[in-house]
Amino acid sequence: MPKRSRISLTVDVSNHILMIRLHSLRDEHDTPDLIDHLQGVAEPWTYDAIFDFRRYEAELSREHLAFLTQKWFALTAGRDRGRQMALVSPCPVLAQNLREMRGAMPDRAVAVFESFDEGLDWIKTDRLQAA
Repeated sequence: MPKRSRISLTVDVSNHILMIRLHSLRDEHDTPDLIDHLQGVAEPWTYDAIFDFRRYEAELSREHLAFLTQKWFALTAGRDRGRQMALVSPCPVLAQNLREMRGAMPDRAVAVFESFDEGLDWIKTDRLQAA
């Protein structure tokens, strides 16, 4: 039986934050997935984002992270300059892989956290300091 993607996307329009909870991703690179969900959001590159991997059920390789990063670049086309991305994972191996991919997104501030609340606080606090 093919593995289905299980992704939930919450769009907080008032705070301009995308909350993406990943439970599993499809193995095939050409199937509808996260980026396809984001295409339903008007100008998703103008939002800060928090990616929650706490309940992720499979291995997320560096190669697949690179593939997702390429799809993100294709979607945003550099228009996400200055936005923030919090990545949440209590798993040490996944957290390390996520830290290593931060350099692949030079126009976006990216940080890795163990809890969802820490990531959300980081996004909100940085906004207050910038105001």
